[in-house]
Amino acid sequence: MEILYLTLSDPQLQKPGIYADLVNGLTERGHHVTIAFAAGPADTEKTVLVTECGVRIVKVLVGELFRVNFIKKGINTLKIEPYLKRAVRKYFPKEQFDLVLYATPPVTFANVVKYCKSTYGCRAFLMLKDIFPQNAVDIGLFSENGLLHRFFQKKERELYKVSDVIGCMSPGNMEYIRKHNPETEAKKLILFPNTVKVTPLLKDGQDIKARKDTVSFVFGGNLGKPQAVDFLIRVINSKRLRACRAAKFLFVGNGSERDKVKAAFANSPNAEFIDFMPPAEYRELMRRCDVGMISLDARFTIPNYPSRALSYMAEAKPILACTDRNTDIRELLTEEADCGLWCASDDEEAFCENVERLCRDEGLREQLGNNGRRYLEEHFDVSRSVGLIEQYGCHNKKETMEGRDDV
Repeated sequence: MEILYLTLSDPQLQKPGIYADLVNGLTERGHHVTIAFAAGPADTEKTVLVTECGVRIVKVLVGELFRVNFIKKGINTLKIEPYLKRAVRKYFPKEQFDLVLYATPPVTFANVVKYCKSTYGCRAFLMLKDIFPQNAVDIGLFSENGLLHRFFQKKERELYKVSDVIGCMSPGNMEYIRKHNPETEAKKLILFPNTVKVTPLLKDGQDIKARKDTVSFVFGGNLGKPQAVDFLIRVINSKRLRACRAAKFLFVGNGSERDKVKAAFANSPNAEFIDFMPPAEYRELMRRCDVGMISLDARFTIPNYPSRALSYMAEAKPILACTDRNTDIRELLTEEADCGLWCASDDEEAFCENVERLCRDEGLREQLGNNGRRYLEEHFDVSRSVGLIEQYGCHNKKETMEGRDDV
């Protein structure tokens, strides 16, 4: 297939990640992927077409979308759609794409997707990674039924309507869309989980034997408002966990709450903030740590599936999760994969109990970590995503998706 992939940011094909692994996986299977992404000043000085890792990439200069205030981010987000459409029209006027592929966020791709379908006669495949704007309403960024909410909700519905396939991260995601977007045809929905390229598990036996007396809990990735940062700061700085000398908490990442986390743990006896690390160094840190952490705001009403869980499972690390009560990642961790402990992200006592349990039971940590690794190998290898795109993204306009057993 000839695939046009529209995305919010540089997929960084030389680094591991759910999007880079997917593009590389498609390329390895013989598909030709062309990428157009919304670039900031750090990516390019002007809109330009380049080739990286054998893939054509259009860097579309839109403006900074990260590490900026909410108003500037909103303005630049609105520029993504017309700028991408202009770039696609300029650089690929005579192409023959079979599929246009894109993910949420953002939800403002509908018009450029319509253009691609009209120009190339291709199918449209949405990878649903965020259910927006409801997630913004949940944590107070928008007021429900306010002007911004209504505007982005209209964009969301347009995007679902123009999409031929909507790949949902989990069964909970699928059920949420069915319930809250009944106008969306159920036959469009398929289960399309986050996946990564599964590589050999590296373990150094001497490192394992030389473990310290402390158990290290690592939080790696985005530190934003959805990550319940205030809860983590409060519970880790609590008298109970400060007294738990066996536990050490490490935060590695960036995002809107980065400075808050850095300041909160500046003089902490049991927590440390580490600035951005290159992927190789971060993976080495992960190997030496004991537990991976996932956190989501307790107010969320949508099922969320943080992709960072896969990086912990890849390293055979048990997962300590504190999330809202609506996400079905709880079932993944405690039932399906049996690879972690869960509590609600407003329950400090349960969080402390889970920390203490993981600290005192090395056998449990090893068992949960090995379970997660096995589950990753069986269910979350990127070959699954590639296969689903081949199955449902094929260029056959008469194809229907009725009668499938995964809907």
